Amino acid sequence: MYKKVLVAIDGSEPSNNALDHAVEIATKFKAKLTMIAVIQRVMIPIFPDEGFGGVPLSAAKDMAQYQDKMRLVYQNVLEEAQAKIKEEHPDLEVEAILKEGRPSAIITDYAENDGVDLIVMGSRGIGGYTGWILGSTSRKVVDSCTRPILIVK
Repeated sequence: MYKKVLVAIDGSEPSNNALDHAVEIATKFKAKLTMIAVIQRVMIPIFPDEGFGGVPLSAAKDMAQYQDKMRLVYQNVLEEAQAKIKEEHPDLEVEAILKEGRPSAIITDYAENDGVDLIVMGSRGIGGYTGWILGSTSRKVVDSCTRPILIVK
């Protein structure tokens, strides 16, 4: 039934629970498991004036450092998950992908274009207030993707 399972991970508890379910499903169906982590780009509105909305150049440098730090964090999340899976399920084919962009769009595009049979996601990630303001990534994927999706708490 499932040949390709995609799981979105970010190191949060719901994402770790989703990973556990995805591993079980992929193992049961002898499916390929793809783990994807998406670094959300942080945008700073920059206007020509230094009035309302003006951002000092140092803020842009801080954002670049933040992006680099998040890249390392997510890379570590993927590497640790892959090592654990390989240790516990040596026969399972596992791939790890790190992307940058809008998480819901990246996950949806990957699933649609790579022939994914099932997407597994946590109900909430590490977005916190950002997730509340922008809307949940899992909700956006459910709304925009045509592939079957399992949301795990």
